[in-house]
Amino acid sequence: MTRSHTMDYFGRLLILAGFALLIALFSYEVFAEDLSVIEVRRNIPLADSDPVYKDFYINVGGSTASFKKNMVVTATRKLAIKDASGTASFGEIVIPVGLLKIIAVQNRIAVAREYKLISREDEPMLEQIGIMIGDKVDLASSFIDNKKSSAKKTE
Repeated sequence: MTRSHTMDYFGRLLILAGFALLIALFSYEVFAEDLSVIEVRRNIPLADSDPVYKDFYINVGGSTASFKKNMVVTATRKLAIKDASGTASFGEIVIPVGLLKIIAVQNRIAVAREYKLISREDEPMLEQIGIMIGDKVDLASSFIDNKKSSAKKTE
């Protein structure tokens, strides 16, 4: 085998390896479980005495079996830590924002309502208080709450 044949073979091998890596990365993006809040909707009450509901739609991907009605999960937010000038990054921290109670699970979507916001007294501050689109859902500390929820007023 001549040197040009060896280089040609090596070049094709590198292209094939790069293609395999690209497919692996795309597969990870498509099939990775990204349990996150993808939509927030609120009803419009017609009277002052009507309850206000805020529904949080969660992308559960292929893990619908992990979610059950009345399950309480933690919503978290990543916060990038940078220096005062904003040029040097020191990493990210994950901060708990609040608890959500699952009220329905269908297809690849879970619908939840705010169960409780976590006090900032013992947790790092957040620029935006409350659960919002993009917040991740953590199942590690989840529990089932079978208490009857009462209609409550929220803003």
